[in-house]
Amino acid sequence: MSHESTSDKSLAKYLGLTSKKAKYEYRLVDYRNERYRTDVLLSQTKCNITISSKGILVLGNFSTNIPKIPVMKEEIETITLIRGKEVIDTFYLSPMHLLSKLGVPNHISRHASILPFEYKIGETRLIIKSKACQLTLISHGARYEKLLRSLKSWGYGGKLNLVEKPSTNYLTYMNRN
Repeated sequence: MSHESTSDKSLAKYLGLTSKKAKYEYRLVDYRNERYRTDVLLSQTKCNITISSKGILVLGNFSTNIPKIPVMKEEIETITLIRGKEVIDTFYLSPMHLLSKLGVPNHISRHASILPFEYKIGETRLIIKSKACQLTLISHGARYEKLLRSLKSWGYGGKLNLVEKPSTNYLTYMNRN
């Protein structure tokens, strides 16, 4: 017998969640209420987000009283998406180096890197500012493009502010002789 209520099961089914243990993709690093006071209990919590046309739902193990934080679309003032710093440090005749020289974009050629130091990208930061609260979430840097596509496809393009940290490509420094 399961201890979940039928409403929790139907909500999970509606959101496409399965009963297996969730792998969290985000970390809620800052939560401020309408008076801009930080709630320490909610900060530094692993979570996931679900984006829909009605709003954004943040799901996590915040506390027994607060398992999810809903942010309705009409309450959202701005969404700031910050891309982490990109560092490209390949070596001569590396597959990533050759693809880059052929004009393949870095976000595609990075899959051909052999060594882990050839391509690094800093964390992606998502700041959702609404009338009721402000949420700051971080995730792996490679999630930037997927998150950007999701936000635009669900109609948040008008509220979206994009910030990209500068990129460092050590190949351009070596070729300047």
